[in-house]
Amino acid sequence: MRILLLEDNADDAEVLVFELRRAGFAPAWERVDSRAGFLAALTSVDGPPEVILADYSLPQFNALEALQLVREGEYDVPVIVVSGAMSEEACVDALRHGAVDYLLKDRLSRLGSAVGHALSQRRLTHDRRRAEETFRAAFDHAPVGMAVTDLAGRVLQVNQELSRMTGLQVEGLLLDAICEEDRPHVADRMKRLVAGEADKVSKELRLCRPDGSQLWGQYSAALIGGATSVVHHVADVTDRRRTEDVLQRQAEKLARTNSELQELDRLKSEFVATVSHELRTPLTSIRGYTEILADTDSTTLGATERRIVGIIDRNGRRLLDLIEDLLTFSRIESGTLTLTVGPVRIRQLVEAAGEAIRPAVETAGLVVILDVDEHIPVVQGDGDQLERVVLNLFDNAVKFSDPGGTITVTGRERDGEIVVWVRDTGVGIPEHEQSMLFTRFFRTADAQKRAIKGSGLGLAISKAIVEAHGGWMALESTEGAGTTVGFGIPIV
Repeated sequence: MRILLLEDNADDAEVLVFELRRAGFAPAWERVDSRAGFLAALTSVDGPPEVILADYSLPQFNALEALQLVREGEYDVPVIVVSGAMSEEACVDALRHGAVDYLLKDRLSRLGSAVGHALSQRRLTHDRRRAEETFRAAFDHAPVGMAVTDLAGRVLQVNQELSRMTGLQVEGLLLDAICEEDRPHVADRMKRLVAGEADKVSKELRLCRPDGSQLWGQYSAALIGGATSVVHHVADVTDRRRTEDVLQRQAEKLARTNSELQELDRLKSEFVATVSHELRTPLTSIRGYTEILADTDSTTLGATERRIVGIIDRNGRRLLDLIEDLLTFSRIESGTLTLTVGPVRIRQLVEAAGEAIRPAVETAGLVVILDVDEHIPVVQGDGDQLERVVLNLFDNAVKFSDPGGTITVTGRERDGEIVVWVRDTGVGIPEHEQSMLFTRFFRTADAQKRAIKGSGLGLAISKAIVEAHGGWMALESTEGAGTTVGFGIPIV
């Protein structure tokens, strides 16, 4: 501990040092007895001393002058006045000039505790000053606007951010920075705080700038300083509000556009349903007459005529199937698809579909393997619609398989449901396209490249039919190694 003794008597200085050592201190001390020596000690390269013990009165210098020099130089050094004799008036005068304590030389037993107390107070002062500086730095450079007001709303402190936002200054009124329509909220908030009602809810309000423009701020307030002051926080959210307004307008525009698109989609569905229905009647008639021609005695039609009738019948059947798909999909979209429920034998259904697809299988040079358990329980469902599902899966397997390939159909009972899988050894589907396969009108890039016929509705319709039965549909595929599509129907 470094101590400066302002003392003209060397013996008295030794006594002071002795008392300090006896109190447990290990002082490094220096004695001066003049103004020049005192100033030199204060401005030493080692810095000012930690404690000054000053004799009240010296021939050329005294404690009051020393206290004035310490005060003028803003040295943070506690000064204890020590004197042989001091009047009460002199003691008060010393304390008024900044001394932290005073002692009589014939009563030095209290010197150790006085020095210890002075050092403790010095540390507390340092800590408080650092805390104040830290708070002030945080307050001034906070990214949000902050102000401290008295309970009447008069500004005691305001940071840089709030001054930038509103031009508010010390001694101004906080309400002057709030736009008129939002002032009642701030006034009411302060009244509740003064009344002791905790209120941590923040509110967005408008702030007025000196140029007349407005900002949006997220405002909150709290009591501080033993309920004698209020700290106000205001975060500038103007950019966010502008962005929200833009997004809101865009959302409203998108909602209007979406509504218009939904109406167009509805009109399109109605048009497709109407046109499909109108086309189905003449096509059914055409197919009826081609069947009559095909059944005519062979002596009536020659080979060429029969081939032509066969072409007409096949294309008519193909067109009729497409129309049926459009009608079914229209019913699915409008929610009017109805199921004619009855007992369905899955094995017989798969065999019937295999027989219907057999000409296309033979033409494509494929092999079909049916592996459906003959003991599969009967399910309740719409047989015609479920057969449509199996035919769609068969048809896709044929279209996307190369000659010499194999189509395997399996059917099993599993966990309370009937599961049917159709596996082919065809071209497979790229992974990035698989998530779109059950989307209406979607056709793979390979299908378009190879000009494979289809409307892109088969899987979408099949999935809707299966789900209408309370079932599920799934697909697995590896590009170049084939595709497996399956569905499950609950037994009950």
